[in-house]
Amino acid sequence: MQAALRDRLPEQLPDSQAHCLAAGLIARYCSVTEASMASVGKELKDLFGHGDAEWRDLQSDRRGIRCARNSRDDAGLRECCMKTTPAQTR
Repeated sequence: MQAALRDRLPEQLPDSQAHCLAAGLIARYCSVTEASMASVGKELKDLFGHGDAEWRDLQSDRRGIRCARNSRDDAGLRECCMKTTPAQTR
C-alpha cells in the first residue's frame, strides 16, 4: 500500500481529497479490500491514538474507492477526488 501511495499522492492536499485519493490509489494498485482495511485501520489508529478520528474521513475514503472503480487511470481518479464534496464545505 505504501508503494502505491509513495510517488502518486501529492503532499499538499485538503484532508478530504487526500483521503479520497489515497483510498482510490490503494484500490487501483492493491485491492478494494485493502483500501477498505486501510481506511478503517487509519481511523481506529486515530481514535485510540493521538489523531482525530472522523466519519467524514471514512466517507472520503469510500468516495475514493468509488472513483477508482469508475476511472480509467490515475488522472481520472485525481479529477474525481478533486471535485467539491459536501464534506469539503464544512
